[in-house]
Amino acid sequence: MLAVVCAFAALILLFLPEGPRASVAGAIRSTVVAPLVTIQERASLAQRAFMSHDSLVLIADSVLRRSQRLDEIAAENARLRELLQLGEAIAWDFVPAEALVGRGMGSDLTVVLSAGARAGVQRLSAVVAADGLVGMVQQVDATRSIAIIWPNPELRVSATSADGTAFGIVSAHQGSGVERYLLELRGVSFRSKLAIGSVVVSSGLGGVFPRGIPIGTVLEELRGTAGWERSYLLRPAVRPPDIISVLILRPGNVAGMEQVWLDSAHATRPR
Repeated sequence: MLAVVCAFAALILLFLPEGPRASVAGAIRSTVVAPLVTIQERASLAQRAFMSHDSLVLIADSVLRRSQRLDEIAAENARLRELLQLGEAIAWDFVPAEALVGRGMGSDLTVVLSAGARAGVQRLSAVVAADGLVGMVQQVDATRSIAIIWPNPELRVSATSADGTAFGIVSAHQGSGVERYLLELRGVSFRSKLAIGSVVVSSGLGGVFPRGIPIGTVLEELRGTAGWERSYLLRPAVRPPDIISVLILRPGNVAGMEQVWLDSAHATRPR
């Protein structure tokens, strides 16, 4: 019915003289057409606002991604500066390497390194980072090597407290969940009591790990051990997710490194 009325009105307007036709057309524009025009204008404004909002969201996301990327670059630069200072302090017999994406066999028990036999890497070489001990090279190829890391049960290190009052063996903690990434210091003499927060370093015994490499810090004393010894739960100095850039120490020339990590820590992280 509305369509018939509109068609009939259009026919009438076609036969009206110019003056009355203009008057009727103006009345129609101001009454019937005006709300439709207003709705169209509002829809157009809403569409432009929606498109502008999408553009602003895209710009904000881009700025956020750039900011996050800059934070990652700043963290990586800080990590590399610490490693360079550590390399300068060591000053001999090491091979720089990167932890490759996709650690290969062993998943979180091993890490694939970007240096191999051609660079001078040898089996049973210690792997370190600016924060401390990472692990030990287990397999060597021409251009790659595989190192065992915490929480690999095969990795055991003769250790001592930083003040030299306690000795023991550090190995992976046989826990579940996040606790499997913690360490245990076992075989400590019962008379050697360590306070929470005490730093544990490699003792140098065995000839693989130089003396003085940070291994972890004491979290608590473990109960239920034999009455003649103490055991402690440690937080590792280097967590597996933080293994990115490392130094592989060549075996043999490892004497005189007791102060390397202490001096490097003072230089890179002043308190």
